[in-house]
Amino acid sequence: MKRLFEIAAMALIAVWLTFAFAAPPQKAGKASPAKQAGGAQEPVYQFLNPKGIPGPIKVQGLAPRLDTIKGKTIYVVACEAGPQTGPYLYNYLKEHYPDTNWIHIQHNGMGPTDPKTEGEMLKKADGLIGGQSW
Repeated sequence: MKRLFEIAAMALIAVWLTFAFAAPPQKAGKASPAKQAGGAQEPVYQFLNPKGIPGPIKVQGLAPRLDTIKGKTIYVVACEAGPQTGPYLYNYLKEHYPDTNWIHIQHNGMGPTDPKTEGEMLKKADGLIGGQSW
């Protein structure tokens, strides 16, 4: 019982201290002491957005859809976890669409490994199937 009384007394003291030394609320419309005394105004701070300032974005449409894939060259590019699905997809497409030239590229990583080579490759391609299988 004595222990319970001590805990209750400490809680009441903590509440009393919180309200006794709390800052009084400020009233709306009241000027700060520096402005009342004719002193310098409070500084105005400006902050930069941590996301940065984005540049202008050029909106570009997608390539037009192919009417047919017969006789076309289509790249199957499997990225990241693609070793599980990339070769299967490539073999399936090659088997079911024999009139199309299918080229399989296993690409492990983010982004092009050689932008110059891959840029030229994409210019020659009629289509591209890119996949990430996570």
